[in-house]
Amino acid sequence: MNNFFLFKDALNTATLGDFENGIKSLNDVVAKRNTQTDNLIRYEDFWMQSCVHGVFYELPLSLNNEYKGLIVKLFNSFSPIAFDIPNGGDFDILYNNDCNGFKGFDFTPTAIHQSRQITDLVSFNQFKLNCANQVAYNSIQNYWDNRNILFPNLIFCERVFEQIRHLSVNDDRFGLIDQKLKRLNSFTGTWQHGNYDYANLGLDNSPDTPTRISKTLALRTFNCPGIGDRVFSLHIKWYFGGEPFRLYYFPNDANRKVYVGYIGPKDDIGF
Repeated sequence: MNNFFLFKDALNTATLGDFENGIKSLNDVVAKRNTQTDNLIRYEDFWMQSCVHGVFYELPLSLNNEYKGLIVKLFNSFSPIAFDIPNGGDFDILYNNDCNGFKGFDFTPTAIHQSRQITDLVSFNQFKLNCANQVAYNSIQNYWDNRNILFPNLIFCERVFEQIRHLSVNDDRFGLIDQKLKRLNSFTGTWQHGNYDYANLGLDNSPDTPTRISKTLALRTFNCPGIGDRVFSLHIKWYFGGEPFRLYYFPNDANRKVYVGYIGPKDDIGF
């Protein structure tokens, strides 16, 4: 679980305009949260607390119209708790074994470590990635459960977990798979327009020939989340102990994501 505490000392800004910009940025973050894993919390008496611009419950009256309702909606999206959390140490005691961060507008005057500061989507995504990395490599199950955070530009088709679940995270075969996925994810993040430039992926990869595709059409058709069945041709190639491995992937123009359909030994794919 990721816990995010609304930190009043990080809501001080030089001007009300900066405060409004902070509301917008933080609202973008809240809109992108995963309601299953991201827990938003605030002190139950938060509205009675104050920042340099006044008591929080009075602030809507000082803001431009578009922010009057937004500030109430934003701050009320944080669930009230009985404790005002002053620092990271106390946060970790209250929420042991979780990943704990602070949300605000400006942490400059605070002692909160930079790695725990969330002010916008960039810092939010980086925080979640850091948290995922702390637990994902403990087991294959954790790795799979955190795949969307580790690889935001990749979407894994339905059978992939069955293909890797037998591996240990300490297995060199898993290490090579992880390397390929990281490179594939990173390169896909640069895909902004045009066709997927697989030749510059930086890995040994190529499409299958049309003749081979037509002869093995059923075997290379994989069901993928949101887009259904797709025929896979592009594949990354590598060897482990002399055994050939393959990672079949499908670049989808509609959402600029790459779908992963198969990971494993070449001989096990069936074609």
